[in-house]
Amino acid sequence: MYTAVKPLSKYLQFKSVHIYDAIFTLHSKVTVALLLACTFLLSSKQYFGDPIQCLGHTDMDFVHAFCWIYGAYVHGNETAEPLANGGAQCRPDTMGTIAMEKRRYIIYYQWVVLVLLLESFVFYLPAFLWKIWEGGRLKHLCDDFHKMVCKDKSRTHLRVLVKYFSSDYKETHFRYFVSYVFCEVLNLTISILNFVLLDLFFGGFWARYWDALLALSDGDFNSWNSITMQVFPKCAKCEVYKGGPSGSPNIYDHLCLLPLNILNEKIFAFLWVWFILVACLVSLKFLYRLATVLYPGMRLQLLRARARFMPKSHLQVALRNCSFGDWFVLMRVGNNISPELFRKLLEELYEEQSLTKKIPTGTDDI
Repeated sequence: MYTAVKPLSKYLQFKSVHIYDAIFTLHSKVTVALLLACTFLLSSKQYFGDPIQCLGHTDMDFVHAFCWIYGAYVHGNETAEPLANGGAQCRPDTMGTIAMEKRRYIIYYQWVVLVLLLESFVFYLPAFLWKIWEGGRLKHLCDDFHKMVCKDKSRTHLRVLVKYFSSDYKETHFRYFVSYVFCEVLNLTISILNFVLLDLFFGGFWARYWDALLALSDGDFNSWNSITMQVFPKCAKCEVYKGGPSGSPNIYDHLCLLPLNILNEKIFAFLWVWFILVACLVSLKFLYRLATVLYPGMRLQLLRARARFMPKSHLQVALRNCSFGDWFVLMRVGNNISPELFRKLLEELYEEQSLTKKIPTGTDDI
C-alpha cells in the first residue's frame, strides 16, 4: 500500500518558495492528496476484497459481474432497526420480496472511485491554473535568498529587489493579483458545487451524515450504523435473469454483500468534516481578500506586521508609488523571506524613495 501512495509524499513536499498560501494549499493540494489516497484504498482488491459478493451455488462469476454492472437494490424506505440485532438485515428471511416500486437501486456503488478521482482533478484545477499564470515570478524574486549563505550576496540580491519594486510593473502586478483572486474564487465555487453534487450523488448525504456524526460523538453506535446504512448499505438484493429451457427468462434472487461500503462510510465521514472545514476556511479567505481590497489601511497594517512594525511614516514613504498589485506581490515576497530581510527590503525602498522628488500626499494607490 505504501508503494501505491508513495508518489503523494513527493506531491506534498515543502518547497523553498511557496506560490500558494496556507488555505489555498489545503484546498487544492492537501485535499487532492486525500482524495487520491482514498481512491487507492477503494481500488485495492488485495486489501479489501471484491466490491460485491453474492450468495449462490452456480455461475457465481457471472452473478457477481451481473449484479456489479446492473446494480443491487434495497428497500426504498429502509430503516436500520434490524442492524441492532447484529446483521439481521442480511438474513434472507428479513429481506423478503421487495416490490418494484419500493426498490432503491444503489446506482452510485460502481462510481465512487471515479467520482473521487474526478473530484481530485477538479480540486487541483485552481492550483494548476495558478502555477501556469504565476510563471515562476516568486521563485525568481525569492529563491536566491534561500540559497545564499554569504551576507554580501544576500545584500546584492536585496538591491535587485529594490530596483525591481522601484520600477513600473503596475499593470503586470495587477494582472498577477487578478489571476490569484480568480483562483481563490474558483476554490470557493468548487467547494459549493461539491456540496451540491455529493448530495445528489448519494441522496441526502450532508443531512444524514450530520445526524450520524452527532450519534457517533455521543457514543451511540447503533444510531451511527442505522443512519450510515441508509447511505451505504452493506447488504442488498439482486435479480439475475437467465434463459430457461423454453427460452423464457428465469429470475434468480440473490443476496449480496457490499464490502466496500464498510470503508465508504468511514471515508466519507472524514471527507464530510474535511470538506466543510475547507469550505469555511476558503469562505473566510474570500472575505479577507475582499477586506484588503476595500480598506487601504488594512493593507498598510499587514505590511507593517510582516516588517516587524517598521515606523508607519517610513513605510508610507517606501510605498509612495505602490499600486494595489505591487502591494500584493510585496506581501507574497514577504511570506517567502524572513521578516528581518523583508524589513530591510522596505527600509531600502524607503531610502530609495526618499532620494526622489516627494509627491503630494493623497497620490498613494495603496
